Amino acid sequence: MWRYQHPTEIIFGQGELDNIDVYLEQQGVQRALLIATNSIVKSGVAEELVLKCKGKIAGIVSNIEPNPTIQNVEMCAQKAREFEVDYIIAIGGGSVIDCAKAVCAVVAGECTAMELIEGKEITEALPLIAIPTVSGASSEVTGTTVISWKEKDIKRAFTSPLLYPKLAIVDPSLTYSCPKHVTAISGIDIIAHSLDSLGSVKSSPLTEHFAIEAAKLAFKNLESAVDGNTEAKDRLALAAVLAGLAFSQTGTTASHACSYILTARYGVPHAEACAFTLDAWFKINVQHKPLLELQVQKIGFENVDELVVALNKLKKVLALRTTLDELSIPLEELEIIVEHSFGAANMKNNIAPVDEDMIREVFLSKRAK
Repeated sequence: MWRYQHPTEIIFGQGELDNIDVYLEQQGVQRALLIATNSIVKSGVAEELVLKCKGKIAGIVSNIEPNPTIQNVEMCAQKAREFEVDYIIAIGGGSVIDCAKAVCAVVAGECTAMELIEGKEITEALPLIAIPTVSGASSEVTGTTVISWKEKDIKRAFTSPLLYPKLAIVDPSLTYSCPKHVTAISGIDIIAHSLDSLGSVKSSPLTEHFAIEAAKLAFKNLESAVDGNTEAKDRLALAAVLAGLAFSQTGTTASHACSYILTARYGVPHAEACAFTLDAWFKINVQHKPLLELQVQKIGFENVDELVVALNKLKKVLALRTTLDELSIPLEELEIIVEHSFGAANMKNNIAPVDEDMIREVFLSKRAK
């Protein structure tokens, strides 16, 4: 038995941002707060959206950190309350959209970001329109947000049906100006989401289809997209949506569970942190789900071993770090990493049962050869 429910309306197409005033009208937006990535503000696009939407955007907030923090959420929530908005619009990468989701929950639920990160149940949320400017996080089509408590080296994910955006406007042309390293790291996130979804206890024939197609597109187009090929960037935008349609249902698994402490404590970018152990976990998972061997053939590889070799080669080409030494992580802190990884909620989604010894072995395998 499986079920699939996805409440986000998705509009995909070149130049669709130009129609935002129409979409706001269709959604019944009265007063919205725009949470924008800094580049959108600096380029003047944010102000253009304000003018185009003729009073429906009451204010703009930016300066969201790459891993949105409690303070980022509170700053935006304060503005949302001041402007008495009925909608939030997020335009940016996964961090901006994740921050916006948390703001929706905090404002509607009349709570603080600290209460949210300490485990308060999400019972209400303002409606959200998500507009990605990067292809990778897929936050525009998921009900999950990830917030960091920097002072405690904690990065926590929250999932609720209430956090799905009401509308996702995916305009691939917004990704064309992304710097090479942003395109690279975000593209690896598509692969991590896809392979994690395939290795989830919650996977289904439909999520597996989406994950396979997303991984196939990402493996085929990521290098060309990094080199600036716009057609490849279009395909990555589609791949990100497909990956989101997969892991929005299955959740992420071991590679993501191991990534949070790497980001929170050592500053490793999210997607690079996920990719760090992704190869090891996929090889472990195939032992518990032999179907993965057939699924990687649909992605375009002869077997799991060939996929892992291609993934590690791609990481090298994109200048992603692959050893503990390269990440400047001392072996003496391994037990901290193991403890945090094992405690992550999404570790329970992994198809292979995981214990602390297994996590320890995965990280020990990442020592310099």
